This record gives sequence, C-alpha cells and structure tokens, in this order.
Amino acid sequence: MSITTIGNHLIHYEVLGRGQPLIFIHGWLGSWRYWWPSMQAMSAQHRSFAFDLWGFGDSSKAPDMYNLDTYVTMMDQFIDQLGVARPVYIIGHSLGAAVGLRYTRKHPENVEKLVAVSLPINNSYINSKLPGSDPETAMNRLLGKANSYPEVDTEIRKVDPNAFSRLVAEMAKINFAQELAESPRPLLLLYGDQDPIISPPSGDHEYLTESGNNRFFVKFECNHYPMLHEKVKFNRLLLDFILAGNDLTELAPKEYWTRRTR
Repeated sequence: MSITTIGNHLIHYEVLGRGQPLIFIHGWLGSWRYWWPSMQAMSAQHRSFAFDLWGFGDSSKAPDMYNLDTYVTMMDQFIDQLGVARPVYIIGHSLGAAVGLRYTRKHPENVEKLVAVSLPINNSYINSKLPGSDPETAMNRLLGKANSYPEVDTEIRKVDPNAFSRLVAEMAKINFAQELAESPRPLLLLYGDQDPIISPPSGDHEYLTESGNNRFFVKFECNHYPMLHEKVKFNRLLLDFILAGNDLTELAPKEYWTRRTR
C-alpha cells in the first residue's frame, strides 16, 4: 500500500510497471482494486497508477471534498505530487470517467488520450434505483450475485455512503453530451450492453455511437465492469487504442467487439 498526502488528506494509490504513464480512476461502486488486472496487463509497456478518490477505498473520508471539481483538482495534485510524467493516458469508469473527462477539458496538454467507460450521458441513462441507494444495496439489487467480483466485493464496504450519494446526485444533474462531442483529446467511449446501472447512448444521443471528431465508440456484450467481465478483450482494446496514434481510423475493428462508424 502506498500513501501520499494533499494537505491533511491521505490518498491511497498503487503503481506498477514502466513506460508512459496510465492513470486509472474508479467509479461509484468500488476502488482502485478492480483495475489491478488491467494494470498487470499494461505493466510491460506502461507505468500504471490507480488511486482511491476521497471517500472511497483507503483514501481519506472527507465529506467536504465529495464533488467533481474537487476530484479534478485532486487528480492534478496527485500527478504533481508523484512527479508523474506528462502527457498521461487516462482510463476512467463511471464517476472516474467524468473526472477524467473534466480533467482533460481543463488540462488537455497533460493528456495523451482518454478512455471513458460507462459514463452516463445524463440522468436518463442512470438506473432510477441508483439515487437514494447505499453502495452495498445498489450492488446487490442492481448487479446481483451473478455479476459480483472479488475485486469489487472486498472494497464496497469501504465506500463512504455520503460520497456515493452526493456524486450520483451531482452527476445526475449534468449532461455530458457536448463535452464528449467536443473532446480536446482522442477519446474512446466504451459501454456494456448488459449494464444494469448505466445505459449506452441512444435516441437523441445516438450520434455519440458514431466514430469521428476525435472520438471512437465500442460496445461490449458485458455488464457494468467490462474490465472484469471481459478482461482479455478490454485490455487488448486499451493497447490497440494507445497504439493507434491520434488518427482513430487506425483502430481496426475486431471480431470480438462492436463498433459503429459513419
């Protein structure tokens, strides 16, 4: 376990490998731990960092810090504190995807590429049972035993319910569509078509499933945790996206994932 401090607050993080840095940011339900298989897969070519946002995992529980803007600042301070070389690749999941997107908008010069996994476009894409739930109840009712993973189950009780509820409520008030459409850096959007928590873009936001404008879209046949449900496919996709250069048309379609192009 590694710890750094920002002011009076502790940030727990883990690091593995060598090479250009990757930063993994977890979501509402879990901690750094469910990124471990991906960190291992990337370690031969990249130095991977994963940290617990405040209110999650083993980082400080600090209710006054539970909001997106503070988490974006936290990420910036984390990078500075550890002397992480920039630009970095960012891989964020649900809440972590929102943090990564906001950080990329604020500091595009610090980001090589961004992967946003299961980011709700707006409130209508979030399961209506999620707001008002506590983390363990949300896990049991929405995901169920069939979709449980040790990497999540062992950490869910560490989530501060206040952090969970505040961030779900805050993100439910935001429409991320324009931010996604105008990403200043190459962006990969990834969704699971069997995700009971976050729905993929559809209807008025169907255009976000079309690759173009610095953006690439992929949909897996999986649940809320593609990095655990489809480990090999997920990690292969990350590597392909990283190696594709800045022209996303170089990211060739693979038979094991679905993509839509114009």
